[in-house]
Amino acid sequence: MGGQIISAGRLVAVVCGAQILVQLGAAYRPALLPDMMRRWTLSNSEAGWITSAFYAAYMVSVPVLVTLTDRIDAKRVYLFGVGATVVGHLLFGLLADGFWSALSLRALAGLGWAGTYMTGLKLLADQVDAR
Repeated sequence: MGGQIISAGRLVAVVCGAQILVQLGAAYRPALLPDMMRRWTLSNSEAGWITSAFYAAYMVSVPVLVTLTDRIDAKRVYLFGVGATVVGHLLFGLLADGFWSALSLRALAGLGWAGTYMTGLKLLADQVDAR
């Protein structure tokens, strides 16, 4: 592990804390949706597409990213997922100004989200002794 050993309890706490923060991103946008629709003059269909982009990217990416954990270290896939989620949410807040930018940035966040949940469980299963 690169010379640094982390206790099982600390690893579980870190991954659980990261999971809480990553999961928040799935919930904030629906709460802000009415204001975004008004500001960007989005139709109900466009708002639905933006919401769907997150879950569609998640759905398509989960099989790929989870399968990758059989070939490469789950920690790398997990960190990629967290990074993509953070970048997607950060750029959404900084750059999204309408349908296309919001759609693409929500898809990026969905891709990242796909790399966190199941890969986080795999990371814990690989690193934490069940005894």
